[in-house]
Amino acid sequence: DSSDEIINTNSRSSSAEAIRIIRTNLEFLLGHVPENIAKTIFVTSTLPKEGKTFLAVNLATTIALSNRKVLLVGLDIRNPKIDKYVDVPNRGLTNFIAQKGGDINEFIIKLDGYENLYILPSGVIPPNPVELLMNQKIENMFETLKKEFEYIIVDTAPVSVVTDTLLIAKNADAFVYVMRANYLDKRLLKLAQTFYKEKKLPNMSVVLNDTVWKKRYGYGYG
Repeated sequence: DSSDEIINTNSRSSSAEAIRIIRTNLEFLLGHVPENIAKTIFVTSTLPKEGKTFLAVNLATTIALSNRKVLLVGLDIRNPKIDKYVDVPNRGLTNFIAQKGGDINEFIIKLDGYENLYILPSGVIPPNPVELLMNQKIENMFETLKKEFEYIIVDTAPVSVVTDTLLIAKNADAFVYVMRANYLDKRLLKLAQTFYKEKKLPNMSVVLNDTVWKKRYGYGYG
């Protein structure tokens, strides 16, 4: 009912159950990740407003509630949306990449009310996003963080709008591609199909978002 809901441990809504199913299904896609290295999941979509940030935030909180150490990263640096769901400072990833040296942990905050959830905000919106994302510091940063956390959930830019997400895709163990029902033009499915065939988004799966349950047929619970 509300786009800014963060699902808590007692949530019994259909959204909460759906996120738990996604989390379970992702485990099957992440079996190849070595022990002691964070399972890194990138979340993207074709267009803005398909629900990728909602999914990324709630996936991170759901996993954190099961006593796993989780980092949520804001990597949609042109149009950050994580601050719609949680209070984050206006400094983060872009500030770290733009400066010489520095420690990434200085920009990570712990989310109140969650024992195991940490956030790396996207930071100040830069004038040169592509240059920043091509910086070697991004890869080094992921190498470091993958040793410190159990899961890393990354909110990235929509793939049809900019090339940002493709530049950093190699750092992901799995990609969740969010498609919003009654919103995404079906002709744009070809774009997702191309990314899948050409393996530009590693280990890619699709989440269909915002379906209207009253239109379902067959049986169901609830």
